Amino acid sequence: MTHKLHFTRASIGITKSADMFTQLKPAASRKTLLFAAALFWTAVGMVLLARGSWFLVEENRYALLALALGTGTVKGLLIFERSAKKNIARILVQTDNTCLGAVFSFKAWGVILAMILLGRFLRNYGPAHQIYGFIIAAVGWGLLLASRVVWQAWSRQRA
Repeated sequence: MTHKLHFTRASIGITKSADMFTQLKPAASRKTLLFAAALFWTAVGMVLLARGSWFLVEENRYALLALALGTGTVKGLLIFERSAKKNIARILVQTDNTCLGAVFSFKAWGVILAMILLGRFLRNYGPAHQIYGFIIAAVGWGLLLASRVVWQAWSRQRA
C-alpha cells in the first residue's frame, strides 16, 4: 500500500499574508530586468561622469579629465563589461515574473552599497576635489561605456 503525501498551503505554513506578499512583489520579465539594468548602469554612469567632470572643469583640469576618460575606458572595457556580461547571463536564466530587485545579485547590491558609502566618504573626508573628480569621472565613464553591452542584450530580447 502506497501512501500519497498531500500538502496544503496551510499545512506547510503559507498563509494569506504570504499570498498577499507574493501579489505585491514587483514582478518583472527578463526583458524588463535587462532594461532596468541598462537604465541603472547608464543613469549612474551619467551622474558620476557629470559630477566628476564638473569638479575637474571647475578647476580647469582638462588634462586630468582626459586622463579620467582614458582610465574609465580601460576600466569599462576590462572590468565593467565583464561584470555586465555576468549580470546579463544571470538575468537570462531567471524566470519571468522574477522580483524586480533581482536586476542585480545580492552580492552586486552589496558592492553598490559599499561604493555609495565609499563615494560619500571620499567626498567628505577624502582627497582634493580634482582627485575625487578624477575618480568619479573615470568610474562614471566606465559604467556608461559598459552599459552599451546591457542595452545590446535588452535589444536582442526585444527582437
